[in-house]
Amino acid sequence: MIQSWDLSKAFQGQPVLQEVSLAVEAGEIFGFVGPNGAGKTTFLKCLIGVVRPDSGRAEVAGLDVQKQSLDIRRTVAYAPSETALYHRMKVKDLLAFAVAFHRRGFTMEPDRLLELFQLPPERKCGRLSHGMKRKLILSQALAVQAPVLLLDEPMEGLDPEVRRQVEELLRERAAQGTTIFFSSHDLASVERICHRVGFLRSGTLLEVGSLSELLTRASRRLHLYFRRPMDLAQLPQGPKWHWEGAANHWKLEFSDSLEQALAALQSLPLAGIRDASGTLEDVFDALYRPESANREAKPC
Repeated sequence: MIQSWDLSKAFQGQPVLQEVSLAVEAGEIFGFVGPNGAGKTTFLKCLIGVVRPDSGRAEVAGLDVQKQSLDIRRTVAYAPSETALYHRMKVKDLLAFAVAFHRRGFTMEPDRLLELFQLPPERKCGRLSHGMKRKLILSQALAVQAPVLLLDEPMEGLDPEVRRQVEELLRERAAQGTTIFFSSHDLASVERICHRVGFLRSGTLLEVGSLSELLTRASRRLHLYFRRPMDLAQLPQGPKWHWEGAANHWKLEFSDSLEQALAALQSLPLAGIRDASGTLEDVFDALYRPESANREAKPC
């Protein structure tokens, strides 16, 4: 449903996207993560034809982003990260106005959306807080019966209960065949609902993989409890192993398989082991950590 081939874009000679190639299948929830300035928003804007790529090409729902951008905008639902709205329009009128551009109309009743996000239907958009504007922008995307949802930072400004409801709604849409592509800084939400994740840094796609694959390959962490005090010289070493701790309690961070690590540890006087591995934040830290940030062993 979404595919790009070597998509590149620069602004004033500064590369923003550098040969980004990826594919997202129908019914998939795809998370796009990276720090500010990584190029996530530019990539989404290329997909809907708001920004024209310098080279490469992309398709959304079988439509070429450069040749058929108007058809794409009539087909997909898009929630931008910006909060530019028609300030004199009422909330309920802007929601209906946005949906009217799409061929399929409402997929959710407007009243249900307004209630979900606690938006005042009669209030003018110019009088909304930043958080309410973000909710209204997300509402107009969720309201549409679109085969593809493109969401830029959709969880920003949502309280925990509304975020939970939105996550459940996105799971339901994906189960019904909707393709969901969203950029987010909320790694916890990405980890809870995404099937696959792509990591972007300085316009370059570093890694794409299923959530289970990424977590399996994440930097592993073990808490080791010993029957007697140990010092660093008594502990085995491995490539990309980092020890932290003192006396009877040490923490090992490593990138080998768990089986290899346990084999190297089996001769030690262990009293217990606790596995503290495997979050998406670990994957993010490993991909974006500067080489100079590699730590040496130090006491807790």
